[in-house]
Amino acid sequence: MADRRPFDAKDFQVKNSAVFGLVLESTTAFTPAPDCRGGKESYSTLLELSVAAIAKYQTLMQIAVKTVPRVLLIKLLKEALLRSHHLCIRDLISNWPERSLDFSEILGSQHRHRVQDLLNWESGRAKIIAHSLLNCQSGALQVVDLREALPNHEATVSFVEASLQSHKQQRTKDLHVYLNMWMGDSVMEKEMIAKSLSPQGRGIKLHPFRVVTVSLGSTLERLGRSMDPQVLTGLELKSDTVESADTFAALLGGGKFPNLSALSLPNFAKLLEPTDFQVLGEVLSHLPALRRLNLNGLQVAGQLRQVLQNMPGHLEQLNISHCSLLSTDIVFLYHSHHADTLRELSICGMSRFNHMCYLLRRVAPQLEWLDMSGCPECFEENFSNRMRLILQSPFSKLRFLNFIGNSILNLHPASRALEVTKACDEIRSLTTLYLDVPGWNLDQLFLERMCDYFGNNKNRPKNVQVQYDPDMSLTYFKVFWKDMAM
Repeated sequence: MADRRPFDAKDFQVKNSAVFGLVLESTTAFTPAPDCRGGKESYSTLLELSVAAIAKYQTLMQIAVKTVPRVLLIKLLKEALLRSHHLCIRDLISNWPERSLDFSEILGSQHRHRVQDLLNWESGRAKIIAHSLLNCQSGALQVVDLREALPNHEATVSFVEASLQSHKQQRTKDLHVYLNMWMGDSVMEKEMIAKSLSPQGRGIKLHPFRVVTVSLGSTLERLGRSMDPQVLTGLELKSDTVESADTFAALLGGGKFPNLSALSLPNFAKLLEPTDFQVLGEVLSHLPALRRLNLNGLQVAGQLRQVLQNMPGHLEQLNISHCSLLSTDIVFLYHSHHADTLRELSICGMSRFNHMCYLLRRVAPQLEWLDMSGCPECFEENFSNRMRLILQSPFSKLRFLNFIGNSILNLHPASRALEVTKACDEIRSLTTLYLDVPGWNLDQLFLERMCDYFGNNKNRPKNVQVQYDPDMSLTYFKVFWKDMAM
């Protein structure tokens, strides 16, 4: 007589220990073991090895989605995403047994400055995720969080199309998808996005956490009326045709988005009048959650107080690159309530060394991330002394420093770069340094030798990599300290 006992997932797991590795409900239950396959030593927990074994077989994956513990289910989806196993991705998502699917939990925390070092989400992967959600067979799944999982324009289009098709589904409940949106300048595309935010009938409903757009026109204002004011946390405006700050105020004025924590202003096409800066300051005064502000390229020229003085919150990240700052702006920022909370600061293109030195000495104790690239005018005279003055600021938490574009071609740039790396050895918290050496021979063997030259320090050994930025046509060096490796 056949055994008709109810199925026991735990019993199944133990019986199939060769595959599942007796997986427990904790990723720290096993001591990492070295894995030297492919000549590169890496470390994997038994949990990760089990996941890799399951992900090789679609039939095994189909069984696993219904039987394995939650911790393994999350690991399986991450493995399938990393390997671009589209069939496995489809099976896992379309049969997800829980009410919510949080991709930030699956992928782990992503630091915005390391996005390119993590997953490269091509449009094909975005389409398979959208297709899986569109044809989701799970009656439990109701909420999907895709905030950092789909950071590109193609992903936005894929999910908009899926949302507009979802009315054909025979769903009993809405599927709410929270994601970031990248919008182009196509009027038709914007109309599709606006429609996708409030689809008719049951289906996929999109909720933007972050919106990146190149237009500040009426369509974006329409989107602003459609978006959930409690959900939007980030807005990046890239317009270069705005005539005044009025359109910006119409979108965000009056505290419409109380949870907006990150804002990037556009490069306004014309110089703003003092009244425009007052408008911007009034808008920011009604954003209590704002912590990250990008003013890159905004010609402030003495008006920084008007913009920042009435903000109710304390900034943690501030980009004031290429802002034509005057002494009054630096003095205001030095004495403002933001100076004690800044963790990340961008001052690219600063031309006055005394401004740079004055500001950095004020914010250095708590600063973790500093971009001071493209400031050669600050180091034209007495390079060594000025560089030492900057790096002797009381940094105790600084982990990232961008020093690209500060060497002078005809004044021994290689020696200067070496001076910078040696001085940075004294910043014990520093993990990563970016710098370039203009005029160098870009022969690969020569570059490799220079990497060894920079990394030669017995007290604080370093790894040095050569990297190339195609957008800037720039070859630069990434230096990271081994004793601070994450």
